[in-house]
Amino acid sequence: MAKRICLLVIPAIAGVALGAAAAASAQTVNCVVAIVNGEIITRLDVEVAAEFGLAVAPAGEPGADPRRAALDVLIDRKIVLDLSRQARGVSGEELDAAVADLRRSVGEEAFRAKLGKYGLTAADLEPYLEERLLYQRALDVRFSQSIPVSTTEIERYYRDIYVPEQAQRGTPAEPLDRIDDAIEARIRGERLAQQTAAWVRDLRTRADIQIKKDCLK
Repeated sequence: MAKRICLLVIPAIAGVALGAAAAASAQTVNCVVAIVNGEIITRLDVEVAAEFGLAVAPAGEPGADPRRAALDVLIDRKIVLDLSRQARGVSGEELDAAVADLRRSVGEEAFRAKLGKYGLTAADLEPYLEERLLYQRALDVRFSQSIPVSTTEIERYYRDIYVPEQAQRGTPAEPLDRIDDAIEARIRGERLAQQTAAWVRDLRTRADIQIKKDCLK
């Protein structure tokens, strides 16, 4: 049976998950890093998420502790999912596909080594992957309306950003009519990321977040 390691969607399983996490690796000193609206995030949660790239934040300061960036992402997910009950429900097929995608992206040898480092099986990663899928689903529901992008914005992006980027790389710029769809998608994606970040920041101000910084030392 897979160990359900402390990425909690239902607070009632907190005690069981903490016990499973503590048993997962004798080399990892487990402790509670944060409590978010009553839900627990442990040090092992943070380290596994960081190790497997399951909680990747936007680029931060060079040399910054990736665990702290992962913790921020995990906190954001819990806050959003606490408000987005309609996002519940990930099928077994979706989880199987997510595990397979992760295995391919990490590489089989590295994947097995990372599992061994924490005494886990591939099935033990399912709670982390489930929460990530649910979080993305919640964002899709929240920002379901298409973000409009004007022709003027596309032309400006092409002139001021795309062409200089290509010049810096020493690569000829494609004609605008060949890449206008890609530029439109890029603008929309950047704007969505900005809207999402602003929404989550607002949610954080209203959430009950307790962070135990000493746990990550």
